[in-house]
Amino acid sequence: PFWEKRFAEYGIDPCGEDPFFEIQKLPVLTKAEVKSWVDRIANRSFPNRELIGRHTSGTTGSGLVFTGTRVSEQETWAVWWRYRLLHGIARDSWCGYFGGRSVVPANKLRPPFWRTNIPGRQVMFSAYHLNEKNVPFYLQGLRDSKVSWLHGYPSVLSLLASYVLDGSLEPVRSVRIVTTGAESLSASQRSQIERAFNARVVEHYGQAETVANISECENGSLHVDEDFSLVEFEEMDNAPEGYRIIGTNWVNHAFPLFRYDTGDVATLDPHATCNCGQTGRLVSQLDGRIEDYLVLPGGAKIGRLDHIFKDCVNIREAQIHQAKDGRITFFIVKGNKYNEADERFFEKEVKKRLGTSVNFKIKYCAEIARTASGKLRLVVSEYDNT
Repeated sequence: PFWEKRFAEYGIDPCGEDPFFEIQKLPVLTKAEVKSWVDRIANRSFPNRELIGRHTSGTTGSGLVFTGTRVSEQETWAVWWRYRLLHGIARDSWCGYFGGRSVVPANKLRPPFWRTNIPGRQVMFSAYHLNEKNVPFYLQGLRDSKVSWLHGYPSVLSLLASYVLDGSLEPVRSVRIVTTGAESLSASQRSQIERAFNARVVEHYGQAETVANISECENGSLHVDEDFSLVEFEEMDNAPEGYRIIGTNWVNHAFPLFRYDTGDVATLDPHATCNCGQTGRLVSQLDGRIEDYLVLPGGAKIGRLDHIFKDCVNIREAQIHQAKDGRITFFIVKGNKYNEADERFFEKEVKKRLGTSVNFKIKYCAEIARTASGKLRLVVSEYDNT
């Protein structure tokens, strides 16, 4: 019913000769609209036996619950496995998983802090028990399982990597590749993980709404999977390098989304090329969500903030807060080798990217809170410049 009304309102001809031309007549669809009209967007012609429940994690308090077809689930995983196979990950490979799942009780104090999913060939490690005291148990669990592939949130994998590097711990030599998803992978996180595990790190972008999929190729380039969905990049006001990722899903006919704003941002380079043989458009960097931008005096939006931390190798974790009045605070978890020289270097990096007129302060803490789904947000902003 939702699309019947909207197609009529904007003069959409579903049988038109050029469907791409027709789609462009539609306005961008926001997540707030989708949440308000879930029941009217859902296609009720599918019997329940063909449907499965899907949901987004809601890292900014905007979770979404909807339905997908079993065929769409299969097609989504087919595209994801195509990407994994490209990097030599076989279907029967065992994976060490470091995501946001609650796999052991929260009050558990003794190892193992992981569980084995035999049908899925996963050793699932708890992100919520990962700390300096428990790291040796995690590493021994990885050695015992002999997994060659790690997958998970960049924030969890880089935290594990920082403990390995800080403590000069023996790496897990069986690991040869690490794949990341669900969060943007920063340059500093990639470097930490590569150094700790002596393994290649590759990035993937997708979401439950199945409106966009972007995969890293063997050359390290990020390609849009053009056969999976229709992806558009829309320029952002006051952020010349940032483009909103807008997508139209082709696989989930039970919950069709046309020109849906994912809330995520990418950086593009129109002159970039790749000789890997794939034809998808290239994305320079996945910048995270629009909320991961700071607003400077004058209204300019600054993204790609992970570059501030790129060479600050003794910072274990960090998060940036922007208050309602625009004040900026960097919350930092020190590594074991962090000292005053690191602080001076960090301050220099901040001023280099934000300008010398921007006021900020540094606060040190023992840990940084995750979202309910276990993700670490780079920026937490309360600022409203309207």
